[in-house]
Amino acid sequence: MLDQDDKENIRMANANSENSELTQDEWKLLTWYREVPEADQGYILRIAQSLAAL
Repeated sequence: MLDQDDKENIRMANANSENSELTQDEWKLLTWYREVPEADQGYILRIAQSLAAL
């Protein structure tokens, strides 16, 4: 199991590769989403998928 430092390192590595493809607003939203508790992330993801399907 990964500890918190390992998770942060993985997130930062992913963030660097994603950064070049995202706008500043998208980057801020992604950063905010990653800080939200996991239980809330699932809820937010369902809402986003529903909106995307419209």
